[in-house]
Amino acid sequence: MGSSEASWGRSLIPLVVLLAVVVMDLTGDRRYVIITSLVISPLLAAALTGPRVTAAYAGAALLFGALQAIPLGYYTGVGHESPVAQLIRLAVIAVGGAIAVAASRDRQLREAQLRDVTRVADVAQRAILGVVPARLGDLRLAVNYDSAAAQARVGGDLYEVTQTRWGVRILVGDARGKGLDAVRLASRVMATFRVLARHLADPEEIVAALDAEVVRSGGPEDFVTAVFAQIDGARLEMVNAGHPDPVLLRRGAPRLLDATGRRTPLGLGAAGTTVVRSRLVAGDRLLFYTDGLAEARHPRTREFFPMLPAAQAAFAPARRLDAGLADLVAALRRWTEATLGDDVALLAAEFAPPTRATAPVADQPARAGTGSPWPAPAGSREGSRPVAGCSERGR
Repeated sequence: MGSSEASWGRSLIPLVVLLAVVVMDLTGDRRYVIITSLVISPLLAAALTGPRVTAAYAGAALLFGALQAIPLGYYTGVGHESPVAQLIRLAVIAVGGAIAVAASRDRQLREAQLRDVTRVADVAQRAILGVVPARLGDLRLAVNYDSAAAQARVGGDLYEVTQTRWGVRILVGDARGKGLDAVRLASRVMATFRVLARHLADPEEIVAALDAEVVRSGGPEDFVTAVFAQIDGARLEMVNAGHPDPVLLRRGAPRLLDATGRRTPLGLGAAGTTVVRSRLVAGDRLLFYTDGLAEARHPRTREFFPMLPAAQAAFAPARRLDAGLADLVAALRRWTEATLGDDVALLAAEFAPPTRATAPVADQPARAGTGSPWPAPAGSREGSRPVAGCSERGR
């Protein structure tokens, strides 16, 4: 059923109530006068329809109340009834109808204001989080953001992706708390990252600067958990500042990428974080997420959401990233029975380098001259540095 058909069906419910009261009053016991119950029809219409339809039902209720009293003798004082009592009944119906029309108009205005706020929130989300392209460098990308608040569109979760001469850089994080304070802190972190990611080569320097920004912008108890990833060709560098470990799906099998050098969150001394490195193979998929996914529980059993099996089912090798994220969110909502305890930000990346037959010729010189920290010669200065490990484990 379409929305217009559903709206039409709702508008007929007050009519059914109106006719039911008329029939009951005409055929029921004369000792009981229920004609005043006609006011239920416009009051119900106020909750289901607009002010014009509500006014029509209010007028119909008053008209039926006035006409129905004629054959029942309410104007002539038949039995124990008096004309004054009937006039009082009509006054009750009229006042109730007027209240219903006013309530319907007020409800419609509040709904319009809510739609305006929602549109503003959508614009704010695009301005704060930015737009993640479907393809960047050797990566296919997809994002999803779900707020725990029913009408909210933005929160303290954050993500940012940018192309630099050192590779594609990704930041996913979660600011402590909720509401506007968390949004403000998250926006400061993302704005700082957008600038630093294009000017600083060392990931450790970027994390140290973000840590200082959270200290400067936040309160004494504020912090931001975050994971930074840099993907240059098949080489993955990762820095984890107190954030849930990303998921690596290789040939459909999910594993957690444990950051052996994990440090405290941003704002609590994340400077000096160890960079861990790994290599990707074509077809590898990375899932970055916030604790709204990792810590989601079943409302009755209190069991944690089975994230790895759900990710494996959602991100089958031939499955599109955006469809996989949609399936994962749907599975999360089924597990929590549609009740999210926290915002959920998801970012999926697939390492899909172009083949030789399809690789753009113009990209090759650009990549060769970027000053990448991954030179081919084993005896080079950068290649002689000790490299920390990045372990993979299943949950």
